Amino acid sequence: MVANRSAPEILATQTAADIHPPSADARERAGPWLTYRQAASYTGWSVPYLRNLVSAGQIPVYGKLRVRRFHRDMLDLFLSDPDAAMRRFRAERNPHGS
Repeated sequence: MVANRSAPEILATQTAADIHPPSADARERAGPWLTYRQAASYTGWSVPYLRNLVSAGQIPVYGKLRVRRFHRDMLDLFLSDPDAAMRRFRAERNPHGS
């Protein structure tokens, strides 16, 4: 079950090809805000896998339940350093600082 695994453990199950940063072409075509389908295509993961990460609270996602969006810069940071991405995401959401 995904909820019992940390983001680094989940990323460790992916192949190296899945973790490589997207090409500049993909970055240009995608705007800063991505839907589930766009984010899945951008990262090379499946939509169900991405939904599992979101439901486990292990990936930065913005918006309300029916209007979830991923920010491209946060996805890039998440792919390179999941812990730093989650720290930054939580700091953004906490109006009182740390």
